[in-house]
Amino acid sequence: MNYAAVNNKINDLKSQGIVNPNIGEAKKAVPMKIASVNKHALKHGVTKAQAQGYIDNAVVMFDQGNRSLYVSGDGNAVLLDEERRLISAYGKEKFGPEIHAILEVMKNGS
Repeated sequence: MNYAAVNNKINDLKSQGIVNPNIGEAKKAVPMKIASVNKHALKHGVTKAQAQGYIDNAVVMFDQGNRSLYVSGDGNAVLLDEERRLISAYGKEKFGPEIHAILEVMKNGS
């Protein structure tokens, strides 16, 4: 995968107002094991094991400085901070146009 091309497409989506300009830089997903869970993290009905699966199967990761957003191929995402603490996780049924557009970029390759 050419992540420079992916970032170019994501930047186009940012300029169109489809993707949040603060989403970060797209990178190859580097799986990490969840070390702990923030009590807010599971409020969307996702278990720690499901969240770990989203990380393990992510097609892209967005580096946001002190945290990373993992987006999996089946349309799920997880947000981790640098201590590997799960901050938020939600299933594809909660995704809006932004994540669907990102998944489309990843599906079409670059």
